[in-house]
Amino acid sequence: MKMKPIYALLFAILPLAAVADDVRLTRPTLTLEEDTLTMDFSIDLSAVRVSSEQSYAFTPCLRGEGNFRALAPVIVTGAEGEYKMRRKERRMARRYGFGSPYAVIHGRSDDRPFHVRYTAVMPYEEWMGTAAVVLLQEGRECYEAHPELTVVEPEPEVTVLPLPVSGQVCEPCMQMVTFLAPREEPLKVRSEQSTLYVEYPVGKTVFDPAYRSNAAEMQKLKAILNPLTEGDLVTFKSIRVTGYASPDGSVRTNERVSAQRAESFTLNLKGSYNFPEEILEVSSAGEDWDGLVRMLEDERPAYAAKALEVIGKYDNLDVREARLKSALGTAGYRRMMDTYYPRLRRLGVAVDYEVREVANEEAAQLIYTNPRMLSLQEMYRVAKTLRPGTEEYRRVYEIAAQTYPDDVVANINAASANIVSGDFRKAAAYLDKVKDDARAWNDMGVMEWLAGNFENARAWFDRAMVAEPEKARANLEAVKAYEPAAE
Repeated sequence: MKMKPIYALLFAILPLAAVADDVRLTRPTLTLEEDTLTMDFSIDLSAVRVSSEQSYAFTPCLRGEGNFRALAPVIVTGAEGEYKMRRKERRMARRYGFGSPYAVIHGRSDDRPFHVRYTAVMPYEEWMGTAAVVLLQEGRECYEAHPELTVVEPEPEVTVLPLPVSGQVCEPCMQMVTFLAPREEPLKVRSEQSTLYVEYPVGKTVFDPAYRSNAAEMQKLKAILNPLTEGDLVTFKSIRVTGYASPDGSVRTNERVSAQRAESFTLNLKGSYNFPEEILEVSSAGEDWDGLVRMLEDERPAYAAKALEVIGKYDNLDVREARLKSALGTAGYRRMMDTYYPRLRRLGVAVDYEVREVANEEAAQLIYTNPRMLSLQEMYRVAKTLRPGTEEYRRVYEIAAQTYPDDVVANINAASANIVSGDFRKAAAYLDKVKDDARAWNDMGVMEWLAGNFENARAWFDRAMVAEPEKARANLEAVKAYEPAAE
């Protein structure tokens, strides 16, 4: 059976003088089922005080378009025993079709009920569609005909929902925040780089993994390669080894030595991991003057300006080295050699590989052990198997953002997961990285709402219309229940 609401245009009460300073009606719910009107509301009588000689009647009424219908009164009385309606009340009852009070409350203090839940059912008449709901108060000494009663507007009692708090799962946020689908990644192509400061005996070019600190340097590369060589996840595309030399000595000698050292290291690498010949690439960058310039500019030693001036003046590298020695002097040049040249003598290793597609069960393990093997799509498929608001759910989205720190989608989704989990501080940090992207503006609005900044929240939701119009509109409506100004 179809129901339709009838909206009351006025909610009013008669001033109760010394008897009741603040009697309130909750906002009535009125529904129409065919030709029957049902009105449901509560009356708060906690402010009413009566003596043993007093009784007061509070009568709900519908009024509008010259029509008036009184309902059964609620009686508050200090007298004990059964309450008998007064003559004028009985006359009102006969006129409007009720036989007794709706409720009689005895008691002069806090030992009586404070609230009355009121439900009235009556035949519907056309004028009731725009009627006002009023509450009249009559005492023994002032029961008069209704036209002479003065009615004033009260403030309707509206329940304002409390805002979610930090540290607790934010249930309403689950529908409010933004979760974005990542860009498709049909081929998972990855690249890893490592810089190794490999040492060689003077005049030697053959790599010796046991010489000085070479074992520790090699361990840095193993930390990259070993996980990639386990199982069948990875197909290696290329491994490039580049040799670099410091400027001491002749250019030709340095180019030859850096090339031979890179070649020797690559042969060792091939033997250790059985890499196919075709994926190994060896090259030499020779003397790394660019690296020396960067270090001098960044660290600015006392001789930096003089050294940079000489480097910029001479293109011939052998001449440049000789002029540096004379410009800086023996002691100054030696300090530069000891400080910077060891860092210039190095090997650069770049590993390019492709990762196969991963099913959900395998992804659920890899996300904690080797998340670089997963695409964002695979990570988010794991997240969908977890309950929102749990620590595991939040952690998956955080790992995704940490693995892809420059990805806008990953940062927005990590912010959303933290909002749902109640960690608003972390959510703000993720959003701060992407706040200029329109896709983040809805979450920015949610954060302002959580902080109680309703005006700012509405402004962000309005801006978010360009990216997520439906969600932004729904959020504008949803936050009204939490905002006192929206009454």
